[in-house]
Amino acid sequence: MKVHEAMTKNPVTVKPNSSVQDVAKIMSEKKIGSIIISGNGELSGILTERDLVRKVLARGKDPKSVKVNEIMSKPVVRINENSDLLDASELMKKKNIRRLVVVDKTKKIVGILSTNDMARVMRRAVEELTTTYYLMSRER
Repeated sequence: MKVHEAMTKNPVTVKPNSSVQDVAKIMSEKKIGSIIISGNGELSGILTERDLVRKVLARGKDPKSVKVNEIMSKPVVRINENSDLLDASELMKKKNIRRLVVVDKTKKIVGILSTNDMARVMRRAVEELTTTYYLMSRER
């Protein structure tokens, strides 16, 4: 299976000079755990819920005054949309991360792949295999 079959398409992006509070509000409204930071067409970083907790809240910083470019995770690990899902899984494991930014052959951002996306695909595959096995066993 390829990355583009499991990724979340059209990921939300914000500018590097956005305030942490504004971005947290967007993440809450969209029910997402991360957001891509991109300025002038360039991928700058990624901001996760973990970044918000560890780099802002736990340190007592003011979310209204902190800019995302001050706390975003970088460099961002990318993967091509046509890569195998197994390769994506290995890359996440090797880098100890839970999300990959997905790019096309021109390096344009086309999606984001999370461990949740991969779990959803695996769950669907197991359900399909179980159904197939059940139907085949009934035919005997």
